[in-house]
Amino acid sequence: MEAGLSLSLKQQLKISTQLVQTMEFLALSTEELSERIHKEAETNPAMIVRENSVSYDTFSESYRGKTDKRESFTDNAAYGSDIGEDKESSSWVERIVGQRESLQEHLLNGLGCMDIDEDVERAAITIITALDKNGFTGPEPEALLPIGDRPYLEQALNAIQSLDPTGVGAKDWKDSLLIQIRESGAQEEEQKLFEKLINNELENLKAGKTALVAKNLKIEEEDVKALYEFLKTLTPYPGLKYSSDYDKYIVPEISIKKEDGILKMRINKDALPIVEIDPVYSEMENSLKLSKSNKDKEAMKYLKEKLNSANSLIALMEARTSTLERTGLSLLKHQEEFFANGPMHLKGLTMREVAEDVGVHEATISRIATSKYIDTDYGVYPIRYLFSSQTVGDSGEEHSKHAIKEMIKKIIEENNTGKALSDQKISDILKEKGVQAARRTVSKYRHELDIDSSFQRAK
Repeated sequence: MEAGLSLSLKQQLKISTQLVQTMEFLALSTEELSERIHKEAETNPAMIVRENSVSYDTFSESYRGKTDKRESFTDNAAYGSDIGEDKESSSWVERIVGQRESLQEHLLNGLGCMDIDEDVERAAITIITALDKNGFTGPEPEALLPIGDRPYLEQALNAIQSLDPTGVGAKDWKDSLLIQIRESGAQEEEQKLFEKLINNELENLKAGKTALVAKNLKIEEEDVKALYEFLKTLTPYPGLKYSSDYDKYIVPEISIKKEDGILKMRINKDALPIVEIDPVYSEMENSLKLSKSNKDKEAMKYLKEKLNSANSLIALMEARTSTLERTGLSLLKHQEEFFANGPMHLKGLTMREVAEDVGVHEATISRIATSKYIDTDYGVYPIRYLFSSQTVGDSGEEHSKHAIKEMIKKIIEENNTGKALSDQKISDILKEKGVQAARRTVSKYRHELDIDSSFQRAK
């Protein structure tokens, strides 16, 4: 019998552990990253962790104690119309916000920033108010809605699941993990693998049976380990961070303010500890390289592992800072009028536009905007606030939903007629300003602003 040749097509998943770790670091807030660094340092003697002149805890304690301490928000480079050295202090510790916010309040605020159909919004509000403390709907989300609103269930859930924290609006913890994987930008094939892993293989993974899991999933054992490492970065119960005993202190990651009439951007590095490689361990590695002793080879293996881990952490921190920096510069370019003149000048902007500027996937921008804030001359805002749908006025000028809401608020506050303005009257005034907003839209935005239709300014 003649030997024959056969060809077969095999699809394999190759996941970069470095990519998984990078995506994880991008989503961490300053507090979470600081905790991660200290946790790593506890098990890695090759790392030297020095607190900056000021730290996250310093900021938090300053706020709690209401002291007069002021720390600078400075970096070597100031970005703006004149990029260069500028060590002038910019007091910002007063911008730290002590926030105790329920999950429902947080989600409703986020929903208010979305441009969605009124019926869908009503259904979403109903679901949000019924979520449990974990952020879950339970096994039958349709049961949360009256019969008349059930046709909007899928759209309402999609809106809720697009909000921060990622994973809310799920049926249970497994569904939540799958939502987080989908939102991370994973490919469809990867999502299917994760689904099989979560639904069928977690017990085997916990028992360390990675070879068995690899066989069951028909992938390499190395890929199983990468999948598992990524799973461990997710949060199965995303709503718990908004429980009643969670006290959150906001530290802005970016500052964009006017200095001498020029808008400048700075990245806040002061709240994070400084991470360095212990030179003693580097010297030990060099001295052991030429040794042929088995004992020294074991020591060399240990040293190399710890040094690689420390160098990886430093590289991830630098990648996070670099992505934040490029994102901030893109936001400054697109939202220059907002930073210069205030919220009414916020333009419509999508994450896709910023992603194209930065040269990354849209999911990366979504992660870098998660749980992070930007300090401006007009207050501290979530980075996600700067992304909004747009309306084009008669003159061709773009207006974001946030800007229109600010206009409505100003019109109501400046009304001195002695009578409350109707939604139609406000719509007419906006039209005179070149902004198209129907009466129904004005009513919706007024509701989101929590301004009653009978409100009138006291004389």
